[in-house]
Formats: sequence, C-alpha cells, structure tokens
Amino acid sequence: MKLFYLAMAASVIAAQPPAGLRAQGNALKAKGDAAGALAAFERAAEMEPNAADLRDEIGFLLAVQGRHAEAIPQFQHALRLNPRYAPAHFHLGVALRLRSDLPGGIAALREAVKLDPRNAEYRFRLANMLYDAGDGASALAEAKAAPPRADTWNLIGLIEQRQGNSKSARDAYQKAVNGKPFDTEYRNNLGLTLVDLGLAREGLAQFQQILKQDPANRIARINTGYTYLQTGDYDAALAQFQTLAAEYPEQAVIHYDLGLALKQKDRLEAAKKSFREALRLDPNMVEAHYTLGITCWQNGDIDETAAAMSAAIVLRPNYAEAHYMLGTALKQKGELAEASKALEAAIRLDPNTPGPYNTLAQIRQQQGNREAAKALFAQAAEVKKNLDASQAERLRTMGPATRSSLPRR
Repeated sequence: MKLFYLAMAASVIAAQPPAGLRAQGNALKAKGDAAGALAAFERAAEMEPNAADLRDEIGFLLAVQGRHAEAIPQFQHALRLNPRYAPAHFHLGVALRLRSDLPGGIAALREAVKLDPRNAEYRFRLANMLYDAGDGASALAEAKAAPPRADTWNLIGLIEQRQGNSKSARDAYQKAVNGKPFDTEYRNNLGLTLVDLGLAREGLAQFQQILKQDPANRIARINTGYTYLQTGDYDAALAQFQTLAAEYPEQAVIHYDLGLALKQKDRLEAAKKSFREALRLDPNMVEAHYTLGITCWQNGDIDETAAAMSAAIVLRPNYAEAHYMLGTALKQKGELAEASKALEAAIRLDPNTPGPYNTLAQIRQQQGNREAAKALFAQAAEVKKNLDASQAERLRTMGPATRSSLPRR
C-alpha cells in the first residue's frame, strides 16, 4: 500500500506543469518536506533545463539533507547557466565550507557579495569565513560593511577582541546585546570584555542578568568565578569553581580556574592536582602547562617546572614567558648550556623584559665570561629603565575614572 501511494504521488508530480511543480516544491519546502520538495524541483528542472534558480533549489535541498557532495555540482550547474545568480554563489560557498574547502568557500561568497553587496547574510557569512581563515582585517572590513545585525556586531566584537582592541570589542558586544537582549552568548561576551577592561562590577552585572534568565547557565557561572579571580575575591572564586567542578567534572577550563583559585590561596599541592586534571582532559591547554610549571616552581619541584614549560613551548613556540621560566629552571638544575638557549629565545621573543637578561648574565658569570655578563646586566638595567618610564607615563595620562576601574590584585 505504501508503494502504491508513493507511485501515486510521483504521478501527481509528473503531471504538473513547471509553474505548478515550482509552487508544489515551495509548499513542501515550507512544510519541512525536503525530500518531497526535491522531487518536485527535479521534475521542474527537467522541463526547464536552463533555469539556474531550479538547479540552485535542488542543490539547497540536497545540502539540507546532508548530501553536500551532490549539492555542489548543482550549484556549479546553476552558475554555468547564470554566472550572475548570487544565491547559487552563496550556497556554493557555504557548501564548500562544510566540505572543509575554506578558500573555495571564501571565493564563492566574495562573488555573492559582489553581486548583492547589501545582503546582510552574504556579508556576515563571508566575514565569518575570513575570520576562520585568520584574516582578521578583511573579516572586520566585511562585517562593518554589512547591514547592522546583532550577530554581525557580535562577530565584530570577536574580531576586535582577538586583535587586542578591547574597548572596540565592548562597544560591538553592547550593540549585539541591544539587538538581542536575551542572547546569552552575546551578553557573556560583553560581560567578559568588561571584566578584562577592569570594569568588574559592570561585567558581573551582565552575568547576573543571564543567571536570572537561566540560573544553570554554565558559561555565566564560569565567568562569574573568573570575575572573582580578577578582583581578588579568592574565597568566592574557590567556592564557585568547587561547585562547578563537582557538577561538570569533564570541563577542563573549570579545573584550570579551580587551580588558579587554589594557587591564590597558597594551596599549592591541590592547585597542581587541578591543573593536572585540566591537562588530562585537554592536553593542549597551553596556559595550564605554564601555570602548573609556575606552581611547581613555587613548590620547589624544579624537574616538573622544566617539563611543564617545555610542554607549553611545544604547543606555543613563541611563548616568551615559558622560555624564560624554562631557562630559569634549567639554570637551577645546573644545565647551563640548555638554560642559555631558552633565555636567549625569551630575549629574542620579548626584548622588553629585564628578567631573562639578568638570569642569562648570572649564567655567563658562572661560566667565567665577565664581559658578556656585564653587557647583559647593563641591557637589563636599560630595559627596566624604559619599562618603568613607560609605566609611569601610562599612569600619568590615566584619568581618575580609569584608575579606579583597574582590577584589584
């Protein structure tokens, strides 16, 4: 009986003229019947072989069903029929991205934007792909050129934040929240940026607003604990992360933040245990390797300090602070040649920190090279002088409101 009804449905579709098949396809698509709509549009395309929009519809419906490899040729067919059909360029770009062809996706979306520059979705998707590709400047330009939407403002905030422009990120996130006040992702982003700008009270208010709406919101609860850490309320941070760790034992970031709170309470062994658990769950968490190393250093475990810093450097070769701490640990172990290499790397990566110069100078003294030691001590003194002058100038130019917003340490 089922086969009979399917045959009847097929015969009804076949009997339709092209306009009727289009209408039927659109009606079935509106109802969420992708397979039925696909059958209608495929029959219409047989009757209208030069209709680019039908090929685009077929590709779209194939993609909706997860058949991206079949969808892509349909979009390409549509563009052979009409190279100026913007929706096909757009759908092709999205499909290529889903097939991990990021350059191809970007190229297709650029064509869609060129043909329809005021289409907000085209520009948003292009900006997103450029952001994923690491081209922050182009992503920001596309996002700013798009008609304003909450998701576009949020993307602008993410790009500005990645580029270190925290105030611009805050302004963008605020516009995203204004556009969609109940979107917890946008409000979390705004709150976290406010905290990082030293506006902890304002940031905490954003998280509290989320938790009124959704008391179980994990991200807002983590961000609340992070705010306590930033403002020096370590007891509140510790209580928050202990509760979260019990509820979400598989979340690496929670164990890391719990470790930070324990470290600040001088519970170093417990902190090390939390950092190790974070790394068990996420071995690529660079900051957990580094902070574990610092905690081991404080606890007198030089071997684990060196191992943790080496692991951090493997994951982030340009991590100047980790090179510095590795050099310091290796010096303590008496491995002077390897310590020198690590300290030289630290200086090369960050020539504006005096510590590595001083430590390397001490090694040169131990090696009997007094001239090299003298020169390094002089460099350290010059770097410190410049650093102190820069900090003094920054404090001199800060207004009272800015000073009062700095996080308590």
